[in-house]
Amino acid sequence: MNDIEVKADRSNLFVYGTLKKGGRLHNVLGNSSEFLGVFSTMKSNWDMHDYGCPIMMLKDDEGFKIKGELYSVTPDCMARVTAVESGAGYVPFIVELEQEEDTEVTRAIAYIYPTPYATTSVSDRVKENEGVKEWVSL
Repeated sequence: MNDIEVKADRSNLFVYGTLKKGGRLHNVLGNSSEFLGVFSTMKSNWDMHDYGCPIMMLKDDEGFKIKGELYSVTPDCMARVTAVESGAGYVPFIVELEQEEDTEVTRAIAYIYPTPYATTSVSDRVKENEGVKEWVSL
């Protein structure tokens, strides 16, 4: 396990879209959240689509890694994030993450979409580079 460990009163939260720095919902994380770095999912069994906001979905077959940001968050912050994400239909899921320069595994909570959606047209906000998808703010 990486040096980034969950503290007793905090959780690791992986955000990949509108909760990232510069995203329209980043303020939901509040002032108590600690930015831990840019990470990607360990496995390439994910996909991301643009539905006005990003959805990250688990795939049964080969897909992509997802790039995002890792935060250490308080219980109050996690409650706010849970209210926002579950209100939009997302569910919490434990993901394994890695940083480019580090081979250690870090676990975190990510909010994913539980059911597959039909793919959409190409989006300027979902960028794919060498098997890694990332949501970018325009």
